[in-house]
Amino acid sequence: NTAFGTTESTGPSLTHALGEITLSAYKVATLEFMNFEEEEDSLIVLLPIIRDAMVRRVSRALDRAMLGAGTSIAPFNGLAVYDTTSAVVPTNTGAATMTHMRSLRKDLGAWGLDPASLYYIVSQDVYYDLLEDTSFQSVLQVGQQNATLLTGQVGVIGQSPVLVSGEFPTKAGGAATAATNIGAICVAPGNFIMGNQRGLRMDIQDEVQKQRTALVASMRAGLATISNAQGVGVSTLRWS
Repeated sequence: NTAFGTTESTGPSLTHALGEITLSAYKVATLEFMNFEEEEDSLIVLLPIIRDAMVRRVSRALDRAMLGAGTSIAPFNGLAVYDTTSAVVPTNTGAATMTHMRSLRKDLGAWGLDPASLYYIVSQDVYYDLLEDTSFQSVLQVGQQNATLLTGQVGVIGQSPVLVSGEFPTKAGGAATAATNIGAICVAPGNFIMGNQRGLRMDIQDEVQKQRTALVASMRAGLATISNAQGVGVSTLRWS
């Protein structure tokens, strides 16, 4: 009690250290050429069709990079890249179950204590496997009023929304660090920060000397963790 009302401390002095997060931006870009004759000889307008295809291509490439699954993701560190020691490795000849999904949450440690703050992102293979599991609650079972309005949500696991992505590779076996055998991801988005340095940009320019139109779609983004003190906040299911 003698320490109250004085400048003395009851414990050792500690210096509060501020941390710094470096977020690198990487560019995703695609290029198309269209000769003048292609547009002139076509009965339909080709430019909007090509432009929409390029936008979809950039979107899919960014999704694949964000997940960290499949190929063509370097140097972008997606979610699965941060989990280098996956503890959930079922055989690719079997099926993913609710037990595997709960194991993903358990593997998160302190980040997995609040199920409402987690998201499951699963492949098409895992999604159809879960439909065979009677304990999986699809959106039809949860009900429209209780379902979270998220694009791509297909169900709920313990208050955690389940999203399905078509950018995961098909079932494959391999090492726990491989990017081509990922089937599902459980992530705590509160431990990740995404920088969108430039949104989707479409540039179109005529190359008169070559008699063609050049189209370039590009965007710049980055992803980084906030803290590793209680784990990275992501756990992956990898087929073995």
